[in-house]
Amino acid sequence: MNGPSATPPPPPTKQKSSLEDILLKLGPITSVSYEPFQSEPKQPARPLLPPSFPRNPHPFDYFSLFFTYDVFQTITTNTNRYANIQRLQVAQERAREWTDLLIEELYVFLGTIIYIGVHEEPQIEMYWNTDFNKGPIHSISSHISLCRFEQVKRYCHISCPENDEKEGYHLPSNKIWWYKLEPLASSIQASSQRYYSPSSEVSIDELMVRCFGRYVSPPFLLLFPLLFILIFILTPSLDLYILIRC
Repeated sequence: MNGPSATPPPPPTKQKSSLEDILLKLGPITSVSYEPFQSEPKQPARPLLPPSFPRNPHPFDYFSLFFTYDVFQTITTNTNRYANIQRLQVAQERAREWTDLLIEELYVFLGTIIYIGVHEEPQIEMYWNTDFNKGPIHSISSHISLCRFEQVKRYCHISCPENDEKEGYHLPSNKIWWYKLEPLASSIQASSQRYYSPSSEVSIDELMVRCFGRYVSPPFLLLFPLLFILIFILTPSLDLYILIRC
């Protein structure tokens, strides 16, 4: 019968190298070559507006640099596709009447969202109030009804629902978590690089992080803070920024 196993000896501890040993390994200082970093000449931030940009621009002209007509066409098409898919899953007697969204309606809807961001009310229904004794009277009701606004907000979709299903973006294994913002996110990124040249010294003060909660507004509104920061940079007047901020 074998006897008790011997305890293995502890591993040898490695002694810390002294400064002299480190310098000895590096060799003589004369053999070290150093080339100082040459920074680029400083340049201020500047807009790169297209030649066709109006001399006396309207706030909408700046807005259209980022939200182009093609982007609105894409959102309108995908919203109608998403609405048709969702309404197939709802009993007809419970479904509200829906007509396909038009590009002009989407402009009005987005303008309403911006207006609501400027003129805050405690309840969304108050923007369609018609009784002066119950609160202020807004002009939104003359452009879009409350029912239509809620419908568009419910079905508003940027990405193509059929393509999302085909690519499996809805699966937990998907790493492209911002897929519902495409192609709008890429379009705004491309416009930002095309129309703005940052200065040599850039300071970042905010961090856009992923939200794991439920966001009741259309997903493209998540891009609005960054969008209006860029519009503020492009506009020469602070008053113009205040006019278009949400």
